[in-house]
Amino acid sequence: MSNTITNHLDKGKKEKKELARIPGHKISKKDKLIKVSVGEGEDFVIPVDFGVEYPGVLAPTLLTYLREEGKNKNIFVQGVAFVNSDYEVKKDQFEFYYNFTYKSSGEYQLNIYMTFIHSDKNNEQGFRYYPFLMEFCDGAIKCSEKETVPIDKIKTVELFVINRNPETSRGTVTTVKPSSGTEGF
Repeated sequence: MSNTITNHLDKGKKEKKELARIPGHKISKKDKLIKVSVGEGEDFVIPVDFGVEYPGVLAPTLLTYLREEGKNKNIFVQGVAFVNSDYEVKKDQFEFYYNFTYKSSGEYQLNIYMTFIHSDKNNEQGFRYYPFLMEFCDGAIKCSEKETVPIDKIKTVELFVINRNPETSRGTVTTVKPSSGTEGF
């Protein structure tokens, strides 16, 4: 994907706008250690008008848990992203990226970027929700070509939903909890 987008303006004028750059590794649909599933929900309207302009994306909800089955350890990330309904984003238009940080507390944090590209239309109170589920298997979180971060060392997950054009984002942080064993794909 290119890091620029061309907007066609009045009668043949073109304006090139640089897209927001996303850190980390792009998650490929062919990746065997990371699975992603995105659904498409219904439109909804925020029923109270506070007299403010709502952004194109709202803060996502997020739930994460660690599932251990013998030697296998997986982190599941389940959530809902809220995107302005005027954007008419389809579930297959989202791209996912990840990286990790080593916090001053000595713990690892997984950062996930759920991205899409869309123009500036804005229905101030109308949104569409997109439920999603991600599974990170042990060995998926790479810190170099040969090294990985052990899944059970990830203590927090932060998710950003980003419209790369314009550069708009919202994020949520949650703690990784042990699994009850019934979640997953």
